[in-house]
Amino acid sequence: MIYYILKNNTEPKIVGVNDGAGQAHIQVGDFLERNVWYKSIFHETKLAGKDWWKPWANITQYAQPLYGVFMENKSKHTDYIGFLYRGFVVNNKLRDILESVNLPKNHRFLETTFLQKGKIVDGYWWFVYDMDTGEQTVDFAKSEYDLRYHKRKLGEDFSINIRTYQDYMNAFYETGSAIGVSKLVFNQNFDQELDIFGMQFLGSNNYISDRLLKKMETAKITGYEAISPERAKRRAEFLDDTYCELIFK
Repeated sequence: MIYYILKNNTEPKIVGVNDGAGQAHIQVGDFLERNVWYKSIFHETKLAGKDWWKPWANITQYAQPLYGVFMENKSKHTDYIGFLYRGFVVNNKLRDILESVNLPKNHRFLETTFLQKGKIVDGYWWFVYDMDTGEQTVDFAKSEYDLRYHKRKLGEDFSINIRTYQDYMNAFYETGSAIGVSKLVFNQNFDQELDIFGMQFLGSNNYISDRLLKKMETAKITGYEAISPERAKRRAEFLDDTYCELIFK
């Protein structure tokens, strides 16, 4: 299976906005006061202690419907809308496609409405799924790590020997930041029949299979962009950024 990185489309003629900031936003203020659960998980992480990340990873246990999310005046009502820390928003057309493929075991479709020009825009769902921590699915000893951020933050002498999941987590807790990954090696426990997945620490992308991408392309789904591994690598090299290669056994 080949996996693509799922991103927001930023083409103005597709999404309606031309500032690159996205079609919709979680605004500090009324929305967060109405959605205290969202505020406590995503905006008060320091209050949750060192395990603040666990609700993020197990989001299906906490996520609730989203009502009255601010939508830019010029935003088009595309099939896919991405603006959240976890998951993305889909209409019924895209939901039907997602429900026809192999999704992570723990996933939910939660009602979502937008507020645009003072009017409610409905017919959308927040699609969320639990993130993979890699504890059971990643070969940490064979994976490769990018320490550039930590060296800038902690000094050029920073080094780490990661052989296990616990080694990785110890480094996360000790430094306060996830270690970058340049090569992520999955073991035989990873389900290569999944059509969508994401990692909690080992990257920040939603990955979709070429099988799911073909279905989306055939249905002419709007609002998204799928980035191939080759394109992602070229982009990272150009920007001197981290590229994470996925290796499956």
